[in-house]
Amino acid sequence: MKTLISKYWLVLMALVSVTLFTACSSDDDDAVTPVFPQVQPIAGEAGEVKEFTFEANESWSLSSDKIWCKLVGEKADAFVLNGTAGKQTIKVKITADDASDDMSVAQLFLNMGGQKVAIAEVTRSAAGYKLQVFDAAGNDITETGITVGYNVYNKFTVKSNFRFAVTNTPAWVDLEGGFLVGTPNEAVVGGVAFKENQGVSAKYAIAKDGNYTITFTSEDGKAATTIPVIYNGMTTSTMDVTYPTSSQWAVWNVSLDGKVFTQNGSSLNGGDTNAFTFYNFVPFTLKTLGDAYQLVVFDKKEDGLREETSGAVKLQGEKGDVKLTVAPLGSGSREFLVYALPQSVYATFDNGLDEMLENDYTSVKSDYDRYFLMDVVQKEANSSADDQSAAPTILKMNYLPVECKKDKSMYGSIISEAFGYNGDEIYVAQSEVGSSLTVNPNIKDWNPTTMMETGYLTVMDSNGNDVDAEASQDEKENWIFFVQVPEATPMFMVFKDNGTPVKVLVVESPGEGMSKKHTSIRKIRK
Repeated sequence: MKTLISKYWLVLMALVSVTLFTACSSDDDDAVTPVFPQVQPIAGEAGEVKEFTFEANESWSLSSDKIWCKLVGEKADAFVLNGTAGKQTIKVKITADDASDDMSVAQLFLNMGGQKVAIAEVTRSAAGYKLQVFDAAGNDITETGITVGYNVYNKFTVKSNFRFAVTNTPAWVDLEGGFLVGTPNEAVVGGVAFKENQGVSAKYAIAKDGNYTITFTSEDGKAATTIPVIYNGMTTSTMDVTYPTSSQWAVWNVSLDGKVFTQNGSSLNGGDTNAFTFYNFVPFTLKTLGDAYQLVVFDKKEDGLREETSGAVKLQGEKGDVKLTVAPLGSGSREFLVYALPQSVYATFDNGLDEMLENDYTSVKSDYDRYFLMDVVQKEANSSADDQSAAPTILKMNYLPVECKKDKSMYGSIISEAFGYNGDEIYVAQSEVGSSLTVNPNIKDWNPTTMMETGYLTVMDSNGNDVDAEASQDEKENWIFFVQVPEATPMFMVFKDNGTPVKVLVVESPGEGMSKKHTSIRKIRK
């Protein structure tokens, strides 16, 4: 009997243990892991009130570890504040309590989920040190912050009773001249402009709660002041366009089905352009304030320009990376002039898009040239039977277009000697060593499967070594080749019709100099 009771007791304890474990595991699964922000520097003198912002992902408490550093509450100053999850903006009052002849440092600790982490370091200048900053109009901006300019240095003036230097700026802030120093009781002028490619985009404004600051530090190390920096974004009329090719004013031919875009070698300004082909769309990058732009399309008729309202031309994409598409056309032809205007510019038109046109309504005012995207001519493609092709279509990593230029001048002689080709279908492109390319040679009525014995392609590096190229077909059953750019560039892709070369693609390394090209020519001749 005793043994039986013991067995039942063991079973019961096991069940209780499982239940408790399951309950604990469930609690652990539901628990929120606290995420703490990086430490923010705050510096100023007694009597100043500073703001800083942080994000909390659960309920929190914030505490100061010094008597002279107080947190401003709704009803009174305190050394501890409590709050719930979300974005928080806290005011920090620097007082003269426990005054010192040296710099004093306090820390603000955030407590979440049982963890306590310092998220701000508050530096109080020694007694008697004072610094103020003013904008170009003379307004005191010590608390509100310095505004950073776009493509221009916004000026500000610093007045202090001590010798100082700027010791810290955000990476995206370009300080005019690279440094700024000041002497006691003498005004000094500085300037700040937006610096590109530093982790933030010029397209978006940065408010005070971004917690970006410039630090002014005394020569003796006893005083420091942080001044907020803010950025209002690009000027509202700015539109920076990255074009798919180097020819901004190129005329593009589009097939009736809207699937083939070809830069046809002519341009609106009368200059020559290189042939270039895209399929299904043409990519652009638009850079404007807040990504707010308006597509404007004019239908070009014999009697002038009219606003195109059918939606035949569209821009699709996000954050300025867009694809221009053209709807199919059953027959005939049409021509469009395509622009992308900042939304603020578009909003100024009281009388519609006619305000963009000259008085004769046959051309767009030159004021809007900076917003131009492309001239589109949609019609049935005409090609002669002996037309070998257009320029090869090249994609890097199977999605990035690579520009290809027709150029016989540099490589004509070596291609003639090494491969026996004397025509002018020689194209030159550039891509980094090791990059993966997808190449469509665009040769009319060309089928490698019928040339297995006679030969359809030779790929060779500048040392005369063969380079592997994998043949395939795209969704339109066009022949394409996958190839990796070798170390020994340039690379030669010689496309053949039953063993006879009909087109050559040369792929160079970016920035490849003349001396290297000549050296490569000598090597491949051997």
